Amino acid sequence: MSDARREPAPSHLADQPETHPEAMPDTTETKPETTAAETGKPDPGNTQTGKSPAGQPQPNAKPKAKKGRRFLLFIVLPALAAAGGLFAYLHGGRYVSTDNAYVGAQKVLITPEVSGRVTRISVQEGQQLKVGDELFEIDPAPYRIAVESAEAKLAQVKTEFATVKDNLNSLTRLGELARQTVALRQADVARKTELLNNRTASRADVDSSEIALTAARNQVEQIEQQRVAALNQLTGNPDLQLDQYPPYIDATATLDRARRDLTLSHLTAPIAGTATQVSSIQMGRYLSAGSAVFSIVESDKPWVDANPKETDLTYLKPGQEVTITVDAYPGREWRGSLASISPGTGAQFSILPAQNASGNWVKVVQRVPVRIEFAPGEDTTQLRAGMSANVDIDTKRERSLAHLFGIDMSASALASQLPSLSPNAAANPSPGLSH
Repeated sequence: MSDARREPAPSHLADQPETHPEAMPDTTETKPETTAAETGKPDPGNTQTGKSPAGQPQPNAKPKAKKGRRFLLFIVLPALAAAGGLFAYLHGGRYVSTDNAYVGAQKVLITPEVSGRVTRISVQEGQQLKVGDELFEIDPAPYRIAVESAEAKLAQVKTEFATVKDNLNSLTRLGELARQTVALRQADVARKTELLNNRTASRADVDSSEIALTAARNQVEQIEQQRVAALNQLTGNPDLQLDQYPPYIDATATLDRARRDLTLSHLTAPIAGTATQVSSIQMGRYLSAGSAVFSIVESDKPWVDANPKETDLTYLKPGQEVTITVDAYPGREWRGSLASISPGTGAQFSILPAQNASGNWVKVVQRVPVRIEFAPGEDTTQLRAGMSANVDIDTKRERSLAHLFGIDMSASALASQLPSLSPNAAANPSPGLSH
């Protein structure tokens, strides 16, 4: 007989005692069973009750689905997560990245070295300058006058040098003549003294000769003093050259200084770059020497100053490749290299360095400045000093499973772990190794 579902009894019959089918007589007629193949209709017992036409239960698909989900949740997903974590570990740690980086460029303050009134301004705000371009001019008249005065002084010194040389030569000759005169006077005194002894000359003649001798000696002394004075002007060297003459050196220096001041009254660009803060200079303004007027920011060779954490410096070395991005130009990259690493943290060069020896102390991770230079050929014309940047430094570091488990696979570590082979051990190998 075909299975029929038993419907629940009505509520007014729920309290009646249950009667078993065995106790009641079978009054239903038995009908021959028809198969689904004979009727051409699907067997409702197979699809709704999960039983076969013969009344046997079939395996349900729900336990299989549960087993599949469990396998996915407890085996597949953890395995994928572990593989992803292992991949991230093995390929991580190679790049040191930081967004604490800024574009830098050389800045030159234009400061006149001479004082004066501004008579011409040839630069404008934001103008692109080349080396040697005119900026502004200070009144050159006073410095031109100083140059002319120095030139006249130099010519005068040259004349004085020639006069000193001539005087020295003349005094040298006069000194020789004066010494000859002294010799003649001495001979005259001796001759007249002999005549006086022979009573052929008077005492007055001898006195006259002695007076003449004394005058000749006095003249020799005067000429010698003048000669020494002229020689001292030549620093004691009678063959002194003009370029070694002290007054000439002083006059030449004065002329060079005057010419330099005249040249410095005309200011030119010392570097190629962009002029900024030009509005601070005005026509007719008096500028003192050393006062800052405006600035020029170099545009040819910018760099990047980055400040990575001290914990990121383990594998940093100068020369490593760097990828640079600037916030102002998203999607664009520049190539560069690590040029240098600062010898100290940024706190060490502050006006008031931190003193951690007293009071409460809180450890703060320090940052170490590094300088990054752009690779040759990179277009940096659009970069401006102070722009925020992001840098990725390629340290070429490679991790391995040995590092994951804390095993040092370096050559030095392996050598230290190998037992040292003593001469006795080499001569007497263990019995287990001998055949």
